[in-house]
This record gives sequence, structure tokens and C-alpha cells, in this order.
Amino acid sequence: MQKSFEQTSDLEIALRWARELLGEVNGPGIFLSEANSEGFLGAFRSEDSFSFTMKTDIIYGHAYGPEPHIDPHWEKCAVAFSNFGPKFGDLEISNQFDTYGISTKIVPGFETIEELCEEELIKKILDENAPSSSVYPGNPEIIQWGCVRNRSGEVSAVGALVRWASGAHVISSVATVESERGKGFATELVQRFISQSSHLGIKTLSLGVSHKNAAAIKAYKRAGMKEIAQFTNYLKPGF
Repeated sequence: MQKSFEQTSDLEIALRWARELLGEVNGPGIFLSEANSEGFLGAFRSEDSFSFTMKTDIIYGHAYGPEPHIDPHWEKCAVAFSNFGPKFGDLEISNQFDTYGISTKIVPGFETIEELCEEELIKKILDENAPSSSVYPGNPEIIQWGCVRNRSGEVSAVGALVRWASGAHVISSVATVESERGKGFATELVQRFISQSSHLGIKTLSLGVSHKNAAAIKAYKRAGMKEIAQFTNYLKPGF
């Protein structure tokens, strides 16, 4: 029997469906925004599954639940908690990443963050410790760079607070100097960004991390971030 879906091209309705099915802090709420609805094409829901389609430079989708609607136009899709194996519709598995989020608040003891404006130092730390970082100094999405220091006053970890075109606020390019790893600096950095976001009136904050980066995931959980989804990316063959 073919599964029955509701469909909408109204972004406000789609975001409400996402909150009802996935909670207040959810994946669609990070990637979609009522303030930036131009690329939204539509969403489908059933009693236990949800998917949406958007257009940027490609036709891109997200899918949640055990039996989500698959849009045949997708060139790339992120599937939450995927059990679909090497193929999802006509798409082939590519990689995996996890998304974490939190409703912002002031974190006692970590109420402020030091803004770091030394672009060459930021680039050096990223190049040496996190060369695949998603943003570098000069990226127009960046609100500010923040850092934490060790007892000697040297920068031990850096990261950026950014605002995506969707309107979502995200911590990006978290990098801990190799010799300072395992000392809690990444956790402290995230806690300070949570407080800073609250000061700025930002309601929710999220970040993405490689599914294989167990140390970073542990640090983010310690900072209070909650798992939103473990995503598997699927791509059009030859894409």
C-alpha cells in the first residue's frame, strides 16, 4: 500500500510540521528560514516522516523518519539517522556528518567570549589544526571569531559564530591547537559562544561535525549541545 503524504509549498506550514515531528530545535529549522524563503520548493509529511526540497546552486533535499517522500529531482540529499544503505532512491551514499543544537542561555562561569581579530593567526591555527574548516577569515557569513587561551595567554582554540543565508546561527571552524587537545578548551569555547549568542538575542545555535570525530562530539556534548540528527549525504551518481 502506497504511503499517504501531506504536501505544502508554504514554508511557514513546513516549519510547523518540522517542529511537531522533530522538536523545537530541528534540522529543517537550521537549513530553512521564513525570512529567506526564495529557495524553498516544498515539503512532505506523514505521521512519522518529513522531507523538504530547496534550490540553491543545486536541487537539495532533507529526509527524516523511516519512510520519507523522495523527490526524484534531488541532486543531493541529507538523510537523518539513515538505515537506507548505499542507495537512497536514485542517489548514492557520499559521507556522514552529525548536527547538534541548543536553545541559547547564559552559561555560568562562561558568560563572555574573547573576540579574536588577528586574521593571520586564525588562518595559521586553522591551516595547522583544522585545514578542512568550512569558513576562514573574510567569509561574509561570519559575525565574529572567538577564542580561549591557556594559562600562558596563548590562544588554544578558535571558532567562528556565523549566520547562514537561511537565518540560522552556527558555530563553525572550531579548531584546537594540537598540543592543547584534551584539556577542555573546545568545550569552553562552545559554552562561551552559547552565552554570547544569548547576549546577542539569538535563540538557537547549532553546529556540524564529522560523524567520525568522536573527540569533538564528546566536547560539544559536554558543552550542553544536543544531537539533532546523524546525517548521511547522498549524491546523484557522477555528481
